Amino acid sequence: MPRTSRSTTAARVVSIVLHPFLVLAALALLAAWRVDPASLARTATGIGVAIAIVSLFIWQRRRGGHWQTVDASRRQERPLLYVLALLVAGGYWLWMGGRASATSNGVLAAVAMLCVAGIANRWIKLSLHMASLSFAGVAAWALWPAAAIVTLATIPLLGWARLKMARHTVPEVLGGIVLGLLSGTTLLAAG
Repeated sequence: MPRTSRSTTAARVVSIVLHPFLVLAALALLAAWRVDPASLARTATGIGVAIAIVSLFIWQRRRGGHWQTVDASRRQERPLLYVLALLVAGGYWLWMGGRASATSNGVLAAVAMLCVAGIANRWIKLSLHMASLSFAGVAAWALWPAAAIVTLATIPLLGWARLKMARHTVPEVLGGIVLGLLSGTTLLAAG
């Protein structure tokens, strides 16, 4: 078994800690806490169920040999991931009460971001790690500016990790950042 370097191990840890599911879950919890604290338990339950569903799906795809890595690194692996993510996000949105929830606009903006990434996948495999972190950094600005600054400051670290692990190219990383920043800015403008 080949040894991995410390920098590759560090990149893997960064990619796991700043995984899109965890970043978007943290953003949803922050929104619930800051906008509607009474919805925090319901938000956490919905997020837990969503993460469990997606984790089981990823485990099945990986174990069955359908995916090369757990983060669907090949472009041809992505369409099914996008469909599942949209279904789970839609289920979460309904679970939280649709338009009446504290996280409604954020969920809809994240869904729109995934749709754009899914369409763009025909030409470029945008980094969903980068898009999610950039989106969360901008979206968190209205909720807690200090959290937004910390989140945005971690973008270069995550970009390094995605490149170090050879999961993305520079254009895919930059494209993900641009998509996330635009989606987050659109959310703030609509709010």
